[in-house]
This record gives sequence, structure tokens and C-alpha cells, in this order.
Amino acid sequence: MGTKLIYEKTYRISINDNSEGEADVDGAKTDSGSVGGIYSEQLNAQISVPFGNHTSVLQTELMGIMLGGRIVAEREIGNKSIRILTDSRSALLALDRCVIRSRLIWECRQTLKYVTQKNSVDLCWIKGRSGNEGNERADEMAKRAAGMQTA
Repeated sequence: MGTKLIYEKTYRISINDNSEGEADVDGAKTDSGSVGGIYSEQLNAQISVPFGNHTSVLQTELMGIMLGGRIVAEREIGNKSIRILTDSRSALLALDRCVIRSRLIWECRQTLKYVTQKNSVDLCWIKGRSGNEGNERADEMAKRAAGMQTA
């Protein structure tokens, strides 16, 4: 993919926020490969996703954010304030940049742009392993995905 410059962001990013959200995402790199987990009590979603052996932790976090957005889009949710929580500052900083060289970041931004046509969207950083119930559950979903890869 060639370099793209995008100055418009239709979502907000908050690095210093430790509150609850609609969807918590988590990604990890394990001995058996990269995995992701999404947990949302409000959306009734508990998703475990194995991403294979060649995916970085940053990519798993970005895919989790994108999948969280896709859940909102697929369920045709509108007129809501959507908060997607992640413990990955790197993913949020990547989505905050104007210069895009990664197809994954481009696709994630396009998904978020689509969701923000009907909703306001906040991407919020939370400290990992800080007792946030949603983040802990997303971590459990990621661990479950790790078990799926070895099976």
C-alpha cells in the first residue's frame, strides 16, 4: 500500500482515561501464535480470535479495535456514544497519525469512519491488568483464542 495522508479523524482518542466502555479489546502474542479477545457486556459479545503465527501484538490490538467497530456496524447500532477500550497505547497512537502506510491501519480507520456516520466513537486507553473488568474479560477471550490455536 502506498502512503496516504489523512487529516480528518471522525473519532476521538483518549490516552488518560480509565473508565468503562462498550467494548474492551485485547491482543497478545503467545507461543502458539497471535490472538485477540473482545468483550462487551452492552453488546453481548465475547469473541476469541486466533490470528496465526505471523501477526504482531500491535496488529492484534488494531484488529481487535476494527472488529469491535464491525460488531457495531453489523448490528446497525445508531445514535449511541461508543467507547472502545484498549490497553495498547501503540495502537491508539498509530490510529492518531495523519500519515498511513499500513493497510491494516487504513482498514481500521475506514471501519471507524463508517461507525461514526451513525455514532460518536471514543477510543480510550486503559492500563492493562489494572482490575478493569472489561479488560480482564477481553484478556480471558484472548487466552481462549490461544487455546483454539493449539487445538
